[in-house]
Amino acid sequence: MATKFFKNFPDIQYTLDSGRVINIKDFFRKSKVDQSAVNSVIEYEYFELQEGDRPDVVATNLYGDSDLHWTFFLVNDWNNYYEWWKDNRSFDQYIKTNYGGKFLTAHQKSDIVSATGKFLLGESVSCLRDSVLHKGTITSVEPQWSRIGIESGDFRQDDVITGNISGHTMTIKNSINQTDGTAYYYDVNGNKSNTFVNGMYEKTIYDSEWEKNEKNRSIKIIKPQYIRRVVSEFGKVMSSWAT
Repeated sequence: MATKFFKNFPDIQYTLDSGRVINIKDFFRKSKVDQSAVNSVIEYEYFELQEGDRPDVVATNLYGDSDLHWTFFLVNDWNNYYEWWKDNRSFDQYIKTNYGGKFLTAHQKSDIVSATGKFLLGESVSCLRDSVLHKGTITSVEPQWSRIGIESGDFRQDDVITGNISGHTMTIKNSINQTDGTAYYYDVNGNKSNTFVNGMYEKTIYDSEWEKNEKNRSIKIIKPQYIRRVVSEFGKVMSSWAT
């Protein structure tokens, strides 16, 4: 099944949902370049993923061989393994890991970045309120949205925060969960913008991430009756690199 040809791919590390790190082959490095070489013999259909459908599980159910999970990444327009559809538990963990903090919104963009100073990624910010020092760490600086992302820290509207390295300060307009932050604005025609105009609607980060994930739920697969032929053809392509 062309396994011997995989030595031509470099290894990369992939973190499972459990936190365990495994080594896998980086199929994206070369398969995208040579996909056209096997397109002539590939016949596709679509498969909708369900809870618990890992790549190896789906490959076993479809082809009787868990090692053939690499074919999903050959025929779908993905850049890495993390674009595989996440079930509810995995999606919730993804959101918690990537958007578990707060956004502190400024009154204007220049409060975030200006000609005289700016907040720095990774620096801590603090404010004194009711004789208590509140501190947090900047995880993102987004002047286009007049906001900074913060990990930890109890910050509130009208607090004045100061960066410990930059010395930059701003008065907080509001503090919200990052998942409730704006990802973009859109209209009924599907046009997107970072700036609100009449007739557009807000798409939150949570809703945007949910929609992107759901788009990956229906995947393109090679029809089982053609899998051996495609793998054989792919093996020829890989063999040509080795000579």
